[in-house]
Amino acid sequence: MTALPISVQEARKLFEKLQRFPHLALAVSGGPDSLALMHLAAGWRADQGSARKLSVLTVDHGLRAQSRDEALMVGRMAQTLGLPHAILSWEGGGARTASLQARARAVRYDLMAGFCHAHDIQALVTAHTQDDQAETFLMRLKRGSGLDGLAAIPEQGTWAGIAVLRPLLDVPKARLVATLNEQGIGFASDPSNSDPRFERARVRGSGAALIALGLTPEALALSARRLRRAREALDLAAQSFLAASSETSEAGYSLIDREALASAPQEIALRALSCLIARVGGGEEPLRLSKLEALLAGLAENPEKTHTLGRCRLEPISRRLGIFREVRAKGLPVARLEPGGRMLWDNRFRIELGPDEREPVTVRGLGDFGFRALRDRSEVAASLPRLAGRTLPGCWRGKDFIGVPVLGSLPGWGQRAGFDCRARFVSAEGISRGRERGAP
Repeated sequence: MTALPISVQEARKLFEKLQRFPHLALAVSGGPDSLALMHLAAGWRADQGSARKLSVLTVDHGLRAQSRDEALMVGRMAQTLGLPHAILSWEGGGARTASLQARARAVRYDLMAGFCHAHDIQALVTAHTQDDQAETFLMRLKRGSGLDGLAAIPEQGTWAGIAVLRPLLDVPKARLVATLNEQGIGFASDPSNSDPRFERARVRGSGAALIALGLTPEALALSARRLRRAREALDLAAQSFLAASSETSEAGYSLIDREALASAPQEIALRALSCLIARVGGGEEPLRLSKLEALLAGLAENPEKTHTLGRCRLEPISRRLGIFREVRAKGLPVARLEPGGRMLWDNRFRIELGPDEREPVTVRGLGDFGFRALRDRSEVAASLPRLAGRTLPGCWRGKDFIGVPVLGSLPGWGQRAGFDCRARFVSAEGISRGRERGAP
């Protein structure tokens, strides 16, 4: 059966949930799915006569010789549609190992989320399709995933405080290709999509055999959609538990009642820990269920022991368990912020420097030394746990310490007089669905 292109009326329905965002970023690689997304979104905006802003983002991983040309091709197409385009580059590709695609995926989303924060874009739109959903379901089934894994790709998630929307998730890839063919639009093909070294390519290559068994993309996606309903119900129960038994500080850490955690149903306890670790650690890759189960078992076996998982350090504090950002050997990021600029720091804090500031600032973690000095001067800082304070972003000009902008809104704290810099803990916004936060 020949696939039909997406009509204007269908596009209007598909993009209905995007209407609440005044500025959207489109993730466009140059492949057929994302190019179809870009053209459909541009047509949807024109059909509405809307002033909504659309920006196109292409990540060049530098893994193939053709990748830069493909990114430039996307830019030319975006220009013909009247859409601004930006190429975001990753310099750390490395060898093409089996884990490369997962690593590149995380970097891709980190780069795009950083761009969105810097340009005040509220949501990122990706072109995941029904075929992607079915492949993800099978890959996770092979690994023995639980409910969250088999629920596969969500229609909406978050990445570093940016909403991630997938309006084409129930659309077969063939229909997007038909949409491009109808308009005579060419597209790029990434050879890694058929490279048997990568798991997704192997699953994709078995499609004909699976269809012969009745395991069609439509059937697999239907199972994933039904499992999502159960996951959403459990998520609501976990969020109610967290609201009653935990608190998260704007200073970037969480506390949860240890007795409540120990007595909660295991599934709710796992979800609660997953959510808090994702919230505090800023690590957007889903935590493996087996690691969460081992953590929960370890907490029960030795409640006074410190644990680490997902860029977090979990440490008992009296009757509560503290979840703090872990500082590893390479330390926390160091970045330069220009006047009038915005940035996402450590995937946790969105920082804005006022446009009237005359000089840029360097943003880096306070560390133990910086936090000790701060505690001597501030009652608010003195009330913070050391493990939280040392991971806060501070601002410097040369050797001169200017302030900790995230504490600027807390009572009793005043950074250097006249210094216009604001920060907020983005991980506390739009709390994630725990073990499924980002891309497949």
